[in-house]
Amino acid sequence: MTNKAKVSVVVPVYKVPTQFLNNCINSLLNQTLKEIEIILVDDGSPDNCGQICDEFALKDKRIKVIHQKNKGLSGARNTGVRNSTGEYVMLLDGDDFLEPFSCEVLYESTKKRKYDIVDACAMKQFKDKIVKFDYSKFIDKKEYLDDEVKFWQEEMLDFNGNVSSANVKIMRREFLIENNIYHNEDLKFGVEGIEFGIRLYEKAKSVLFLKEYIYHYVYNDKSITETFNEENIKLTLKGLKEIKKTIKKSDNKEKLYIMFYNRLLYAINTAAISGYFSPTNEDKYKVKKAKYKNYLNDSDIKLALDKLYFLDMSFTRKLTIYFIKFRFFYLINLIAKLRYFQKQRTMKGAS
Repeated sequence: MTNKAKVSVVVPVYKVPTQFLNNCINSLLNQTLKEIEIILVDDGSPDNCGQICDEFALKDKRIKVIHQKNKGLSGARNTGVRNSTGEYVMLLDGDDFLEPFSCEVLYESTKKRKYDIVDACAMKQFKDKIVKFDYSKFIDKKEYLDDEVKFWQEEMLDFNGNVSSANVKIMRREFLIENNIYHNEDLKFGVEGIEFGIRLYEKAKSVLFLKEYIYHYVYNDKSITETFNEENIKLTLKGLKEIKKTIKKSDNKEKLYIMFYNRLLYAINTAAISGYFSPTNEDKYKVKKAKYKNYLNDSDIKLALDKLYFLDMSFTRKLTIYFIKFRFFYLINLIAKLRYFQKQRTMKGAS
């Protein structure tokens, strides 16, 4: 590249369907901001993803491809950030894509002030339908300076806040490097983005929010988030415990602890409905129940079920939490089945 990159976009790539990966990379090549650096991190993908990345790199000098042994999403993101040269860094998952103006509108907003972070809006992309996430409580072009940034820590823990992703933002690279803010590579799945965000906003001194829809989360029914995996449930819990460690050191810990235990209730609910009792889990009912009972023995989970901090939680989720608290596993299993088939119908309608 002849000019220094204004934005480096880091794309972890692992077992991404070809159509999605092509769409992702093309969305970067079509950015209206031309001074970008595209870093494709082939995280030891066993298919042809690495070859596709190399072929794109031959077509455009802005693309840098890094091949590495599999480290997981967090490790791939860190590799990309460490090898970036842009003034700002953005993270984009390999099966998602950006609006053509995304990098430009984010970067142009930093001319007034070199914000540590600029946050924006995202939408869910189905085959023939787009669902925009709700950001009605946020104010367009609002600045958060110094202690005001703590608001974003709280929002990272708000299940309904729609801002807990590490993706839908640009971050000043020098700020990340100086404060040694990288993803925790022990957290390969689950809440790695939230845990990263809690530390990110602990150090940030300036944040700008833009009510611009820039990011498309692409629904992929083959994604690891759509099928049962007990290891992923454990990693989610591990990530929440790492978040608790950061909260303990924060001067905003009183409010954050309440948000933390509320978020943990959502994880407990998800572990039951989309995890252990999900029809995608092929274990017999007795095995499902035994494993989930063991999961509930965790000390933080017990505390969350004891405190029951319900913040903006739906009636159905509250009811499910009460069933979990009082060990009505048969009813939980029934709800899991109903929720699964309801979701399948919804996805068919959306696609």
